[in-house]
Amino acid sequence: MGYQVFFYFIYQYIKVKNEQLELNKTLLGYITIFGLALTGYMIRIINLYFIKDINIDLFRFLTKITFIFLFSSLMSFLLNISSKTFKNIININLSRSLGFSILVPIIFIYFFEPESIIFMLTTLIILVISFTYIFFFHFKLIRFSTGNVKKRLYLIIFGFILCAIQVFIGGYIPSYILLKNYSSFLQLIAAPIFIIGLLIVFLGIYRFPAFLEFQWKENLLELYIVDKRNFKLIYEFYFQSKIDKNHIKQIKSLKNQKTELFISRGIFGIDEIISLITKTEKENIEKIHQEDFIIILEYANEPISFIILCLLIKKEMNSSSYFLKMVKNNFELLYKNIILNIDSLEGTESKLFQSFDKTIKELIK
Repeated sequence: MGYQVFFYFIYQYIKVKNEQLELNKTLLGYITIFGLALTGYMIRIINLYFIKDINIDLFRFLTKITFIFLFSSLMSFLLNISSKTFKNIININLSRSLGFSILVPIIFIYFFEPESIIFMLTTLIILVISFTYIFFFHFKLIRFSTGNVKKRLYLIIFGFILCAIQVFIGGYIPSYILLKNYSSFLQLIAAPIFIIGLLIVFLGIYRFPAFLEFQWKENLLELYIVDKRNFKLIYEFYFQSKIDKNHIKQIKSLKNQKTELFISRGIFGIDEIISLITKTEKENIEKIHQEDFIIILEYANEPISFIILCLLIKKEMNSSSYFLKMVKNNFELLYKNIILNIDSLEGTESKLFQSFDKTIKELIK
């Protein structure tokens, strides 16, 4: 079950890896922490039930390997979140320092037995500090997240806390050193807690939405969907109620000689946008940079490739491009058949596509 969660984490990460969404490094962090910790846990189970009564020297060696995997899993997560991606929510230098501090018990395991006071105290301190900091990071991440992502993060952290409890109840030091006489009882308690924790983590990551950048919603300005055959606006959506006057001026004066792109008759609250991308040197333009804003263009797939989606944003963000692709996929799914017969809907387009507002609002929750 643990490895099923681990492999599903990998699947979720790879699914959007090409979109270069920096915050998905969080998933990469959980991939390493679960992968290494679960491998250590598997070695420990094999060691306790198959090696302990056969070869005591091998048992001690594998016990040290188990600790190395556990410490490495925590170190990899802390170093992963010490990248610049997370500088807005945590002190990345502190994260890096805590990550490298875990080298101390990894080195100690070569010189001290797990039963030694020095190693047990070092391990306890490192585990408490590491888990506390990971929980702190996760709750900070939840604070800056919204919508479905926030709900899923709550599930993941709750499941992760249960998995961590297993370490402090059924781990080697508490159950086989400190409370050896109660080992079986502690394992009986720890095992179901761990399983429930894994199930909750899986519920949290199941169909986990793309982890978009912080404040990506505030970066959105307007969305326009245009039929380029007749340069007719068929849908518009405004993400911000207050538009900067300078921004309006820039939009209205938008001209680009290289692409011969221009927008006329206004763009805010007026029924038509005319002339998008004509006589271009390239087959498709993907992005147009202006002084105060950027226009991202996404083209519908065949057989409605004559539909262009235009997203106006304040600044460059990979999340904005990913969001526009989601908008395109939903629009095609809902209206592809209607678009094919759009010529027969003359004058009713605005009412017909008005229901797409609900989809947009769901996407930006």
